Amino acid sequence: MLKKIKLKIDPRKILNSIWQFIKIILPIIIGSVISAVSYNVLVVPYGLLSGGLGGIALIGNYLLNIPLPIGILVLNIPVFILGLRELNLKFILYSLIGTLTLTVALPLTEPYIPVPEIDLFLAAVFSGVVSGIGGGIILRAGASAGGSDIIAMIAKKKWNISIGACFFYFNVVVVLMSLVLFELKIALYTIVSMWVLGAVTDKVLQGLSSYKSVTIISDENNKIAEHIMEKLGRGVTFLEGQGGYTGKSKMVITCIVNNFEIPKVKDIVLELDPKAFMFISETAEVSGKGFTLPM
Repeated sequence: MLKKIKLKIDPRKILNSIWQFIKIILPIIIGSVISAVSYNVLVVPYGLLSGGLGGIALIGNYLLNIPLPIGILVLNIPVFILGLRELNLKFILYSLIGTLTLTVALPLTEPYIPVPEIDLFLAAVFSGVVSGIGGGIILRAGASAGGSDIIAMIAKKKWNISIGACFFYFNVVVVLMSLVLFELKIALYTIVSMWVLGAVTDKVLQGLSSYKSVTIISDENNKIAEHIMEKLGRGVTFLEGQGGYTGKSKMVITCIVNNFEIPKVKDIVLELDPKAFMFISETAEVSGKGFTLPM
């Protein structure tokens, strides 16, 4: 005789899961739309470029009239295929949502937002500001808009090249291409835009410094440490601590991560121990294996 299997469905857990999903997806969509507005209002009308694959797609748009959304999508296809093999599936799926939202938002927002009449320098500065806000929001959600972000993470994982160094190399390639293909002033203003974008993105992510010191006090310290080392490739240090009120001894986790990895650390800690105590502080300078690129 077959036994009836009763499925216990907790509506609160379902609603909580849906809410957690929305909290991640909504910022990705908002950040991607903001980035699309920056392209349509401040970058393309003034003939500027951006860093990474977006900059290469813009060059294709200016010289060959390839629609920008198509260029971005085509350039990202091999990147996502490679990312599926090398990186976390959740991150790739969220990043895919960001890329698709950007490519859809580009043609949808173009007719409705007027282009301001400003000089080229202001266009470069504000394109960096707006793009930095959009990109920072996406990164805070634990995703990216695809392209050079994913390539940089793969390079970090396989060859221990810092993400910042990868972005720098991508930007150098775009600037050199702009020097060859366009006027000198376009290359110079593109550098201005890239610098502002990087500064604003860091500010949106968390503070001004590139690296943060994370201290975690938890009953699940071993599991948290293992996840940080496995998923982020970061080393951790255990410090022996003692509660001032309880008098109990407890191991304290400390590690150094970059701004991009802060949301992932938070997710790891929240998943393994929602009651964990964690604080994040700025670091003035970090050197050593995993943080500096050998010259």
